Amino acid sequence: MKKRIKKALLLVLIMITVLALFAQSAFAMSQKLLDEIDKTNEQIFKEVEKAQEKAEKEALKGKGEEEFEEYLDKLIEKLIESTEKKAAKLIKKAAKEGVTLEKTYIEVEIYDRVVTVDPFYAH
Repeated sequence: MKKRIKKALLLVLIMITVLALFAQSAFAMSQKLLDEIDKTNEQIFKEVEKAQEKAEKEALKGKGEEEFEEYLDKLIEKLIESTEKKAAKLIKKAAKEGVTLEKTYIEVEIYDRVVTVDPFYAH
């Protein structure tokens, strides 16, 4: 239970940090693009949460270590693939409006592994 609370707290702190980072240079961007950035960041964090929950549920099933590690590999690969796809789509959309979006990789924990995902900082 404490581990879940720590993860939730970490996630909230990361979200606040990311919002604070890109809010400083938001004056040059349209509100529509800012909303899209927020929405994409939210989706990325939700995917991270889901992956964390799935990993914890799978760990409780008591499968063999090798089988669990394989499951974890696939889960993390799917998470990274999905977040990168969302990132590429948003970067392309922002570029059309003349805005440069920078990926700001952060570390998140999926079960016992540290994974980097990419919420945005716009400037």
